[in-house]
Amino acid sequence: MHVPARSLSTAAFSALPLLLCLGVAPALAQSSSVNAPPPAFPPATAPPAAAPAQPAAVVAAPDSAAPPATATPPAYAPPPGYGYPQPGYYPPPGYYPPPGYYPPPGYYPPPPPAGPPAGYHEHDGFYMRLSLGAGYLRTSATVLGSSQTMSGGGVAMNFAFGAAVAHNLVLFGQLSLTSVSEPTIKTGSSSHTTPSTSVSLIGMAPGVAYYLEPLNLYLSGSVGLSMVTYDSNTNSSSDSSSTELTDWGFGASFMAGKEWWVSSNWGIGAATMLNFASMNMKDYDTRMTATSISLLFSATFN
Repeated sequence: MHVPARSLSTAAFSALPLLLCLGVAPALAQSSSVNAPPPAFPPATAPPAAAPAQPAAVVAAPDSAAPPATATPPAYAPPPGYGYPQPGYYPPPGYYPPPGYYPPPGYYPPPPPAGPPAGYHEHDGFYMRLSLGAGYLRTSATVLGSSQTMSGGGVAMNFAFGAAVAHNLVLFGQLSLTSVSEPTIKTGSSSHTTPSTSVSLIGMAPGVAYYLEPLNLYLSGSVGLSMVTYDSNTNSSSDSSSTELTDWGFGASFMAGKEWWVSSNWGIGAATMLNFASMNMKDYDTRMTATSISLLFSATFN
């Protein structure tokens, strides 16, 4: 069979790479084994195992980056007792709870403490002042051209009854008495004391009192009628006599005091009272004047 020369040359050219590979590969393997460097470790010792490679961090593309994480704010904790009345707390008068305010189920707040009753520690309504203490009395008159005085210390009393007509303002009527036992009687330049006798200044008058708060101080004054009497007392009641030395005449009194509350309407206190009077004498055509000053302890209802 005749094969064309062109076909043989083409087939030889196609097989040339295969032949090169078969001839060159063993030579390269032998050359590599002859020229290879000695191992870094003795043959008996195996090299240590390399640490496992860490995976490389993956960086997200800018266009696909996730939004930065934000810290979650802590939950709001209301203060203790929020929305509920506290023990002992009472809202002021006229207070209304805000919208959304609900007491806990079954909760009923205790009632607010009761306030003071009407008229507590106030000067209003009926007024009564009872006073008792000690006083000094002196009377003076000119009898038959000779000056005559009677003086001494004794008991003083004052009783007032009335009502408050405005805040801290009281109108009243009062009866007052200052009595001296065994007064010293002085006529001209001589003086003597008569046993079992007494001289008294009596007064009746309307008056007014005003209290200064919160000190509970008061000022009081009255203008009315006054009289001086002379009493002679013996062991026998049949021998006792009372003589009116004067007619009813002009009388005035002034008082200043302080009281302390001891209950809702009662107060106790102390006061100083000054009395002045001027009257006609019954048996002589002359006038008698009388003055007294007293220290009183009082109990007042108002």
